[in-house]
Amino acid sequence: MALSHLQITPDFLRAVRDAVDIVAIASDHTRLRKAGRRWSGLCPLHREKTPSFSVDPEQGLFYCFGCGAGGDGIRLHMALSGDDFPAAVEALARRFGVPIPAAGPARRPRGEEGPDLEPVLSAAQEFFRGELGRSELARSYLARRRVPAELVARFGLGYAPDGWRNLLGALAPRFPVADLLAAGLVARPEGGGEPYDRFRHRLVFPIRDAAGRLVGFGGRALGDDKAKYLNTAETARFHKSALLYGLDQAKRPAREGGRLVLVEGYFDLLAVAAAGEPAVVASMGTALTPEQVRLLARWAEEVVVAYDGDSAGAAAAERALPLLLAERLTVRRARLPAGQDPDSLRLAAGEEALAALLAEAPDFVLLELERLVPADAHRQPHLQARAAAAVTALLTPIPDTVLRYGYGRLAADRLRVPAELLWGRLGVDREGLKPAPSAPRREVGSLDEEVLWLLLRPGGEGLELGELPAPEVFFDAPCRNIYAVYRALYERDGAPPALGEVLAAVAAAGPEVDRLARLLLEREDSPGSTGPMGRLRESLDKLNRRWQKQRLRELATEIHEAARQGDPARLDALLGERDRLNRSLHSLQPPNQGTGSA
Repeated sequence: MALSHLQITPDFLRAVRDAVDIVAIASDHTRLRKAGRRWSGLCPLHREKTPSFSVDPEQGLFYCFGCGAGGDGIRLHMALSGDDFPAAVEALARRFGVPIPAAGPARRPRGEEGPDLEPVLSAAQEFFRGELGRSELARSYLARRRVPAELVARFGLGYAPDGWRNLLGALAPRFPVADLLAAGLVARPEGGGEPYDRFRHRLVFPIRDAAGRLVGFGGRALGDDKAKYLNTAETARFHKSALLYGLDQAKRPAREGGRLVLVEGYFDLLAVAAAGEPAVVASMGTALTPEQVRLLARWAEEVVVAYDGDSAGAAAAERALPLLLAERLTVRRARLPAGQDPDSLRLAAGEEALAALLAEAPDFVLLELERLVPADAHRQPHLQARAAAAVTALLTPIPDTVLRYGYGRLAADRLRVPAELLWGRLGVDREGLKPAPSAPRREVGSLDEEVLWLLLRPGGEGLELGELPAPEVFFDAPCRNIYAVYRALYERDGAPPALGEVLAAVAAAGPEVDRLARLLLEREDSPGSTGPMGRLRESLDKLNRRWQKQRLRELATEIHEAARQGDPARLDALLGERDRLNRSLHSLQPPNQGTGSA
């Protein structure tokens, strides 16, 4: 976890960008394949089935032709981890071995206040892992539940020994008690008194966020404790409602397969993983929250709900369904035998039986239609009306009109009523069934982008500083900002700046970095009769003419206004500017070309 308190100088930022392996960053989250000098794969930032994500290791840039996200390795790390810019720079510097400058005043990661808890939590994890190695009882418990050693290591399981102050005694010499309290590792009695270990005689599960950062722990009692499961108390870092256990391990296979299995607890997750399904997460026994659903939707397009096969599990699954549907997820329901959960089913019937049950999970909406609309509902009008209302409540959260329409037709058939009776309730009408108008096509290869691409593309040659126009000739704001940076660096150093210098100068600016990535990865150098330098000068001439014509139109309005107001000094100045622009425009006009817009 980066502390984000370092001084980010231009030289340090350039060193980080030069050291970053953007292919390695992307490969942590999606499978890439070599495609010429670039790499391509499924975009790790949105759900897709056809690869549209491109990475150029030579330029250190990525761009997704599907969602339009782009940038350098720092931007990619920020998008995938949730780090802000300073935290991302520090994290990447540590990962790729860039010496970190002397720190300035401490600054907490975004959303956090108080002490940095990463060292405390990491030390606690090491303590718990060491205690597991020393506890025959804890290891025997794992063996009885047939948890493979590989999964114990992969998920970093540990053991909190029996006793009130074992962890406290091990860590207090190295960390202030206040930090242990802030991390949720120790607690104080309600009436005051000496602090004590929160986890005692429990199997311990480290809990990480989606970026893999340790945020807390969960503990399973190995004795007769009233609370079978206990989690870290809510802290600045640990918010159970916004976390999914195992997501850091599951997100890459979920991205590749498009599916996540959702279970209720730690051992259910281990059971599903042992059955050969790595794309599994747990809601840690809590009711599924909108924050957790958004995490699911970020990494998968289909969710298999594998909650317990009892009434409580069924009720929890039914409550989760509308939340999942609202995020455009396809939802399936693993039909576990009555009274069993994934872990007990694996222990009783084996991994193959659990894997088959997950693979064959039916459409959850169809299961709900069967439950809500009894087979004889059409024989009882009151029951039919109640079922229609329940169906409406079930299907209304579905954002996709066509999908809502499809399920609505099936529901109408089961209710034995004309489908049109449901359309008004479901917000489906003839207008709703018409294809949505296609979004306007984004302009590719604009004149502004053409100039920037020719200035910044690998191997390109810059013009003399005196040949470069003012930034105002760019109409596109991000392109204008990038060009202004380019020109300012040229003026400062007396030589055309390299792409890396421009990237370092625009730093964390979103639109500018995104635009640079798109125009450099989307365009290929197409050979033509005019060489690159000739193309650059031609494009700059067009850019100048376009701006001059625009300025002449503005001057016509301003001249009219100055004459109306009787302002001779301003009128003379405007007329002089108009004459200069007309002469310049005429001198720039290519042979055999009229004065039409470029």
